Amino acid sequence: MWTKILILFALTACVTPEDKGLVANRRLAEAASKRGDWPVAAELWHRVYFSEGFKDPRACLETARALHLLGDPESAEALLASGLQRFPESFALMEYHGVTLEATGYRRAAESAYANALALQSDLVLSLIGLGRVRLALGLPGSAVQPLRRLVELDPSSEALRFLSEAARATKNFVLAYDTYLHLFDVGSGSVSELVNAASVGLESSLRAERRAAPLVCEAWLKRALEVDPQRTRAHMLLGAYRELAGDDEAAVSHLSRACETDPACAEAYLDIAELHIRMSERETARSFLNHARKLVDTKSTRARFEALEASAEEPVAEEPVPEAD
Repeated sequence: MWTKILILFALTACVTPEDKGLVANRRLAEAASKRGDWPVAAELWHRVYFSEGFKDPRACLETARALHLLGDPESAEALLASGLQRFPESFALMEYHGVTLEATGYRRAAESAYANALALQSDLVLSLIGLGRVRLALGLPGSAVQPLRRLVELDPSSEALRFLSEAARATKNFVLAYDTYLHLFDVGSGSVSELVNAASVGLESSLRAERRAAPLVCEAWLKRALEVDPQRTRAHMLLGAYRELAGDDEAAVSHLSRACETDPACAEAYLDIAELHIRMSERETARSFLNHARKLVDTKSTRARFEALEASAEEPVAEEPVPEAD
């Protein structure tokens, strides 16, 4: 961990009267950082840090940043930890300490570093996105929503919107997820996976109650996804669900049939179309799809659903009562 830091100390110790002065070194360090020459930037910034008796938090930060971007986050983290002992109130050092802790796999420590930086300066974009990202990775989507919402207010980038939509979905805040997806697709076109994932929220009754146009918007997203990838099975399945919701059973059957064609090993597609045929009182057709699904179900949940549908498919169809003659 300390190897590169020790090298830098050795380089700094070699400073001679012929070396550039402090002001020149700072100017050269700035230029090296600007052009992305991280080996030179790391050396020069550390010369500045050393020359000023380790009293310049900016030089500490820029040395650590250069080390990190050189692919040595461990040395960067160690330097920042040392710097924070000298400058405990530096939110910039705290923030970048979070970056290096996250890069080295210490997510809990990174979460604490980002939170501490935000306690000192509430609108740090790097800390807000880092805190949201780390909390999602830690399985804490509920605590990720607040910093991510604030982040989107400050910087509605595609990355920020993606993280917020993920947190909203995980916490079942489907209205927030839907609104965030709308914003995301205004910023960019969205990938096929994003369009399909976004479209799935429109099936939630809580969202449809708040956003009545959501089903139509979600269907449009699915059609966009299928224009790019006509073989996307889940998109066909979701379109089938939306068409069934709209009362268009014929179109629903068409989309679900297409889902079975695009992925003959997808048990859920066969169960969906079997369930639709049962509702349509077409039990013989439903049984044929269930027979195909029988060898595909491989999870506890799909097995339970398969057995329930199989029982329903065997139930006799209720006959219409014959009116009595007068």
